[in-house]
Amino acid sequence: MEFVDLDVESFYRVLAPRPTIIVTTVNPEGEVNAAPFSFTMPVSVNPPLIAVASVPRHHTYQNLEKTREMVVNIPSVDILKELWVTGEKFPQGVNEIEKAGLTAMDSDTVKPPWIKECLAHMECEIEFTRECGDHQLVVGRVKKVGVREDALKDGLLNAEEMKPILHLGGEDFIVGDHRKIVPK
Repeated sequence: MEFVDLDVESFYRVLAPRPTIIVTTVNPEGEVNAAPFSFTMPVSVNPPLIAVASVPRHHTYQNLEKTREMVVNIPSVDILKELWVTGEKFPQGVNEIEKAGLTAMDSDTVKPPWIKECLAHMECEIEFTRECGDHQLVVGRVKKVGVREDALKDGLLNAEEMKPILHLGGEDFIVGDHRKIVPK
């Protein structure tokens, strides 16, 4: 088997598929924003920390930098079309949840809302942000987690039934419904 060189700036395309999330924030005026991300990962269990990489000019980043809060929403394939709407470029102050026809639910510990149609939600307070090239790394401390009761199986996300969205790159996604593989 031969290997080919890949443009170094496309390195992330082989780190795929990546979990796709929708981050909700509010600006200082309380206006809701929602946007999809696939540059995300857990970074610590104790304390519970999650990282998201955001382009600094995006409303999501500007909001969380000012308010220091976000909600990480885990969508399923059932709302892929709506996820795309949340990624459109709307003027500051436009509520992407409403534009997508989704339902906002009040959070318990932060101001940004949950998205009802998502499988799970993590309410986060921002621990820190750090410049990382053309993105800003945002690390949030998870304050509360809500999961649809039918979304879990043996304490894990039931990917076969729930079909979370995984991003390959660009407009290409796969659905997380493949069988679990147990290494021997």
